[in-house]
Amino acid sequence: MARKNAYSTWPDAPEENEAPAKACALCGREAELVQHHLVPILAGKRKGLKPQDLPTVELCAACQQYLHSTFSINELATQYHTLEALRADEQVARFVKWVSKQPASKAVKAKGREEFPR
Repeated sequence: MARKNAYSTWPDAPEENEAPAKACALCGREAELVQHHLVPILAGKRKGLKPQDLPTVELCAACQQYLHSTFSINELATQYHTLEALRADEQVARFVKWVSKQPASKAVKAKGREEFPR
């Protein structure tokens, strides 16, 4: 069981017996997935937590790249540490709307903080 930080609003780390996701948790595309730490590892280490104790979600490479090119580590740790917070952001919502229409076989390069078609 993951250690709980009593002073934090961060979500719990995932249980080890959870089934792996098949689609990106943000855009829903069925593409190769990477593990995204909702709380960046560096921010967790500052609080004395191990990487395996931090909450994660499975994202496609495009969403992962977009988040890390758009937000700083501090922003991800303090404002965008849940899927709900990420989905509520207008920039992220525009990107997700755009990328969800792209085929999973297409390599999508996300540069962050750019305008995406509506």
